Amino acid sequence: MTSTGQNGTSSFVHYDAAYGRQTFEPFGADGIEQNLGLQAGLGNFFTLAANVGLAVGNGPSTTSQQAEILAHLLTALNSPVDFSAGLGYRHEYGGTGVLLSRIVLGRQFQSSEAYGNILIEHAFSPYRDPVDLTTTFGYSRYISGGVRVGVEAVGQDLEGFWESDEAEGGAVVYAGPTAAVVFPGTNLNLVLGGGLIVRATHSPRMSGAYRDFNTSLGNGFVVRTTLCYAL
Repeated sequence: MTSTGQNGTSSFVHYDAAYGRQTFEPFGADGIEQNLGLQAGLGNFFTLAANVGLAVGNGPSTTSQQAEILAHLLTALNSPVDFSAGLGYRHEYGGTGVLLSRIVLGRQFQSSEAYGNILIEHAFSPYRDPVDLTTTFGYSRYISGGVRVGVEAVGQDLEGFWESDEAEGGAVVYAGPTAAVVFPGTNLNLVLGGGLIVRATHSPRMSGAYRDFNTSLGNGFVVRTTLCYAL
C-alpha cells in the first residue's frame, strides 16, 4: 500500500484513509489522514505518481503534496522484473520541502507478486538529517475470486542502526498484513492493511524541527484502507 511503482506502467486513481498513532512517513501524520492520488503511465517507459494528503486530528487541518517520475529501466528488454528509478519532491504537512530519489525492484509471478523499494530523502531543513533512508517491501498472493492477501514491511531512518546520534530519534519499523479484493465487473480494487510501529533504536539526539511523524520514543500502530480505480 505504500510502494510507489507497483503495477508497472498501469494507470489508476486512489483514495486512502488511515488512522494511526506514533506514525511516520510514508504513513503521514498522527490521527486521521486522507489521501487522493494518481499513478499514470506515460508511455511504456515512465510513470507519474502524485498525491495530496489531508491530516486531521493534531491541531489545524493541514495538507501535503508529493510528485515523482519513475523510469522503468528494463521495459525495452521485456524483462519479467520491474527495475525502476526516479526523482520527486514532497511538501510536508509542516511546510518542509523534501527531495526524493527512489529505486523500485519487483516481479509479478503467475499467482503472486513481490515489490520493494529504497527511498532516499533530503529535507531542506538545517535540523534534519542530511539523508534519510526508507525501505519498503511487500508480498501478496492471489487466492481466488479476485482476492489477494499479503504482508508489508517498512523501515525508516535505518541509519539509526549504525549511527548512535541519528537526528530524528532512531530507526523505526512497521510490519503488518494486507488484503485486497477486485470487485467483479468493475475497475475497483479495495485494499485493507494495518500493523504495529516499533521504535527499533533510540537516539539521544532529537531534532527541534517540526515533524510530520511523531519523534517520541513510544511504539504505535496504523490501520489503512485504499480504494483504487483503474483507468
